[in-house]
Amino acid sequence: QAEEKKQVEYAVLRNITELRRIYSFYSSLGCDRSLDNTFLMTKLHFWRFLKDCKFHHHKITLADMDRVLSTNNDIPVEEIHSPFTTILLRTFLNYLLQLAYHIHHKEFQNRSPSLFLCFTKLMTENIHPNACHVKGSLFSGQQRTLYSMTYMDKCWEIYTVHCRPHADPPHEPSMKMRHFLWMLKDFKMINKELTATKFVEVIAEDNPFIHDGVDSNFEPELVFLEFFEALLSFALISVTEQMTKTYLNLPNDDLSGNKHGSPHTTNQNIQNRSSSVGTSQESDLQDGSTKSSSSRLGLMLDLSKMRSEPKIKKSLSDERISKMNFKSPEKGLIYFLSQNERKENSKDEQKEKLAVWITSLYIFFVNILFPAHKHEEILKQKIRENRRHQAAMAHQRKLENDELEARLNILREEEAKRPECDVDITVLKEPVDAPSSSFTPSTPKEDTAVSQSSKPAASKKK
Repeated sequence: QAEEKKQVEYAVLRNITELRRIYSFYSSLGCDRSLDNTFLMTKLHFWRFLKDCKFHHHKITLADMDRVLSTNNDIPVEEIHSPFTTILLRTFLNYLLQLAYHIHHKEFQNRSPSLFLCFTKLMTENIHPNACHVKGSLFSGQQRTLYSMTYMDKCWEIYTVHCRPHADPPHEPSMKMRHFLWMLKDFKMINKELTATKFVEVIAEDNPFIHDGVDSNFEPELVFLEFFEALLSFALISVTEQMTKTYLNLPNDDLSGNKHGSPHTTNQNIQNRSSSVGTSQESDLQDGSTKSSSSRLGLMLDLSKMRSEPKIKKSLSDERISKMNFKSPEKGLIYFLSQNERKENSKDEQKEKLAVWITSLYIFFVNILFPAHKHEEILKQKIRENRRHQAAMAHQRKLENDELEARLNILREEEAKRPECDVDITVLKEPVDAPSSSFTPSTPKEDTAVSQSSKPAASKKK
């Protein structure tokens, strides 16, 4: 044991420079500049690192890795799949050792030192060739990452609402791929643009075990990074070019008057969670830099300014250069102007692409996904209220029925307590009443007797 521990320490120390660089690289993704250039890695960054290094190609999902780490480190249930959990460098190294052993321990179980061999193989096959080659749609660029993160908190809320308890302990909430598809169907977002086939293609793009070309597996769980990156990809599929052009051609007043807020106003409310976590929380200077980064980003991504800016901008240096070269030969002047125009055109194209991308995300999240989620929650609330009302009505009917049954029981008891003499009297009266009831026609003698008896009575009256 002591020898194996020493071998593992040596293996980590041999790679510590590379691992520090990897930790620093991934922890800075999506963060603004720090005063001391230090950042804290979050679980969101750690997931991206695991996917880039293809840990999930060893027939283990990111959610399974979270459970392995939570079992070994006593992580609370609510933090097992939280994207905002921070990871220190020593914790990062510890996680790598645990995952290396979990993935390769069967291969080296009869060899010693097994943990050293597992870690060395993981570094050689997964980390060295793939680390820092970022894939996915979330961390594709600094500007896009910062803008995408403005929708992250609301998407995390939607994700947690549609999670279900896992079958095995500790039964933490998680989302399977089929639950994700059902959610989009409930939101009525599966249409001719975003079909179920395209849904599978997007999810399977970075996971070889979901779709093999013929069959699809909807059982794998998705962590929040996979969920959010899939939504970012769906935004570019669902929002058509015509929708984007129509929205970009709206007057600025219409954009600012939108009930959900324009992309410009959305940018002004950016709160970079990773940036605030990545630096010291006790530093007032860092808080100031975070606020300034938000305002800078809001100015940078102002769509109205993008549309209103002239096509060609000349800096003071460009003007000086053009004046200096004005007396140069004609060919040189034409070459310089063409080069300058190309640069300006490429900048305009990049700006236009960014504007289209921002608008697509805005339409998808603010005008489609979030209202659909709100509508679904209202429906669920109404269903719960109806069920409560029906339960209350059923309880009221039960009380009324119980009260009626109690009254009937009292009447039955009173009936049973009546004296037996009443029964005897009715029995004696029955023979007397029998002839009169059975004999209905009257005889002629009786009629005459009745008429004779009525005559004296009439004479007396006279």
